[in-house]
Amino acid sequence: MSEQFAELSQAYEDTHTMPFRHRMEAPSVLERLGDLRGLSVLDVGCGSGAYTRLLKRGGADRVVGLDASEGMLEMARWREAHEKLGVEYVCRDVADPGPLGPFDLVVGVYVLPYAESVERLHAMCRGVASVLAAHGRFVTLPLNPELSLDPAWYAPYGFTMRSEEPRVDGSPAVLTVDFGETQFSVSSQQWSRATYERALREAGFAAVQWDELRPSAEGIAESGQGFWQRYVTCPHALILDCRMQPWPVAPQVRS
Repeated sequence: MSEQFAELSQAYEDTHTMPFRHRMEAPSVLERLGDLRGLSVLDVGCGSGAYTRLLKRGGADRVVGLDASEGMLEMARWREAHEKLGVEYVCRDVADPGPLGPFDLVVGVYVLPYAESVERLHAMCRGVASVLAAHGRFVTLPLNPELSLDPAWYAPYGFTMRSEEPRVDGSPAVLTVDFGETQFSVSSQQWSRATYERALREAGFAAVQWDELRPSAEGIAESGQGFWQRYVTCPHALILDCRMQPWPVAPQVRS
């Protein structure tokens, strides 16, 4: 997986200027994460560190970025040297993160789709669970198992997705970014909701919840609700919120 990202650090960094990413994706993730103040957070598959920096600026206490690509981490460390946010970066495999934890929260944006096999998917989920505290959460963005089969469906947002039928576990999905001067393609795998949930529960997660990406108020003000409706109708990615403990039960109100 890391090989296809080794030379893409600047291009990947540039994708965070795309309206889709900074007006829809990132606000949706941060809203789902909630209050970060005082938390210890691990950003797996951190790449050039864009989300790692957002987590630190959002109030998290200890923030560590983990990636298997030294090429990606070179950019992340360069940014840290200039911005001095206090973020740590380590080059390790998400399936074998070592004694980094425990963390209150692990974030993984577009990480699980790069599992080349179901065995690898299970190993990645176990790796995440191994560094979480007993009360910890894992919030990640997998590909939508029902993403559009029309390659140009997401073109208005600066990228295309090529996915062929029959769509089965492990079938390829190729993302091509074409935004301004940034052009590149990466290949990942598609997994069903049931396969994701099975891997997560077998890794030790007690509760799993799916959510959708939504445009921010700024995104709607800038581009209009209509611009985002195509994506909202059939998103290419979803939010998966996983907890080591069951969801708290809301107290019943007596009549």
